[in-house]
Amino acid sequence: MKCPKCGHENPEGVKFCNGCGAELKSELVCPQCGQKNPPGSKFCNACGHSLAEPVPPPPSSPEPTSFAGGRYQVKKFLGEGGKKKVYLTHDTLLDRDVAFALIKTEKLDDATRARVNREARAMGRLGDHPNIVTIHDIGEHEGQPYIVIPVMPGGDVESLIEQAPEHRLPLEKAIDITKAVCRGLEFAHSKGIIHRDIKPGNIWLGADGTAKIGDFGLALAVDLSRLTQPGMMVGTVTYMPPEQAMGGKVTAKVDLYSLGAMLYEMVTGRPPFVGDDSIAIIGQHINTPPVSPTWHRADLPPALETLILQLLEKNPGKRPESAAVVLQALEAVEAGKIEKQPSKEASAENPLYRRVFVGREPELKQLQSAFDGAISGQGALMMVTGEPGIGKTALCEQLSTYVTLRGGRTLVGHCYEAGSLSLPYLAFVLCGGAALLCTQPRPQGPQRRAGQRCCRCGPHRVRDKGAAQG
Repeated sequence: MKCPKCGHENPEGVKFCNGCGAELKSELVCPQCGQKNPPGSKFCNACGHSLAEPVPPPPSSPEPTSFAGGRYQVKKFLGEGGKKKVYLTHDTLLDRDVAFALIKTEKLDDATRARVNREARAMGRLGDHPNIVTIHDIGEHEGQPYIVIPVMPGGDVESLIEQAPEHRLPLEKAIDITKAVCRGLEFAHSKGIIHRDIKPGNIWLGADGTAKIGDFGLALAVDLSRLTQPGMMVGTVTYMPPEQAMGGKVTAKVDLYSLGAMLYEMVTGRPPFVGDDSIAIIGQHINTPPVSPTWHRADLPPALETLILQLLEKNPGKRPESAAVVLQALEAVEAGKIEKQPSKEASAENPLYRRVFVGREPELKQLQSAFDGAISGQGALMMVTGEPGIGKTALCEQLSTYVTLRGGRTLVGHCYEAGSLSLPYLAFVLCGGAALLCTQPRPQGPQRRAGQRCCRCGPHRVRDKGAAQG
């Protein structure tokens, strides 16, 4: 008799399969209509229902019950993100509940593992500060780094924004949270630690409502060699400063830009830039001025609006010098000591006249495909033409962002209408000159400064000056 489960041939009269131990039935009863079918039938002779036994789902890997040799006993699984799994555990040594974050290291090479371990140690260097989530313990469990932090009963600022009416926090609450973050950043920056991922989801609230910076998972110790792969984009795009998105030099001012984006969202109910995908949002961070916060919230103090726009400056040099300076400005806003003053350093366009990228998705996809073909060896010449004001510049800026994120380089050449004071082929001359500058040898060894770009010409931007005529 042939076993219907494993196919093993068994002697007649055997009740159980010699190959898999399954019970051998002389006839198969259909579970749907009750019809008796001969052994080996796959479908019921009466109703056609499948007679094959359902395959049991593969057993899921059991959740761990403890960590670190039994010191941390797991009470429940809290959640999982892109970088870690978090468990609510009980510290049997100190008799307290803590959050145990197990850093994911699956499919990581040795260099990336070294970065994770080094960043975990960087978190430990922060010590204790009232506005930074305390690190109780760091170590390794079965080859995976872990971080032990307190349980934050107040949740995070992201949840606070979601639950607020129109997703706007009261001004007093938003300023209080921002001041707390400034104090934490001032302390972290003094230790040489840059967070690089300030956002509402990484700001936690204690039982008394005190805001604390958490998740230094992308933290960079400025006195250590950067282990992030060259060109790797790290951080959250909604709050990402332009220089970080473009793979430029990361300084403490990237945290100030992200803080400005978070403050913008807390008071207006929306981030400064939104888009259909990451590239669209990053392109706005790089090229587009933010809409004035008072456009969304008219009762915003003028001094606070000015501060937000200064924090969101594209050029890091135009942002406030430090978190301490931002803290002083916030305290002055609270005291009502600053009146609105025109600022050349923080200007915003009327949103009715700002450049918005809409209706050119097919053209952008076509240009992106042409670039993808170029980097694979299939060069092409693409022309962007049309009447003034139809979005050629915005289209080229979107392409420039895409090229830079893919590790390419854009060169700019200006072209003008026929009859203007312009040289023949001027655009190609300008692009050729920029390309020659890029071939200049870069400094090596001690002469090369940390964060210096690969060439002397710096980043290039594509700008279209109207349709070429003739």
